[in-house]
Amino acid sequence: MIERLDRVVCHIALWAGGLGLLALTLVTVIDVIMRTVFNSPILGGRDIAQLFLIIVVSASVAYSGRSGGQVVVELFGDLVGEKVTRWTDIIVKFIGFCMLLVLSWHLSVSGFDALEFGEASGTLQISYGPFMHLSAAGVLLYAIVLLIEMMMIFRRESIEYKNE
Repeated sequence: MIERLDRVVCHIALWAGGLGLLALTLVTVIDVIMRTVFNSPILGGRDIAQLFLIIVVSASVAYSGRSGGQVVVELFGDLVGEKVTRWTDIIVKFIGFCMLLVLSWHLSVSGFDALEFGEASGTLQISYGPFMHLSAAGVLLYAIVLLIEMMMIFRRESIEYKNE
């Protein structure tokens, strides 16, 4: 199950995040060139860059957690033993799972509210709604990662992180 999850998370992170990062880089480079050479920046360049950055971050949250790229503090692992550490890992992952479900739900609701009330970027008036839904999907994918890791710890399976 974890291998399938790794494939899904990697594909989303590589394709959505990679294309978003490429687009963000292109917009930024073209905007800088237009501003410095022609004294005429791209209209709404900052709006576009911010929205592409949302795509990059949304695509990379679950990948960061799955690859072991997030900060982990192991203070008491050697002192309390393997059994206590196993249960604290399960509890912490469960709390994180619940918090991410709530965050994903709130982002989704905020996305619908943004569409309904016309919340949009400053210059180009691009609606924030779809980007909040993308953020909700990225957070939900990370919640699924935590749920599967929690189940693996519960079944005493080892979790291997792929530091790439």
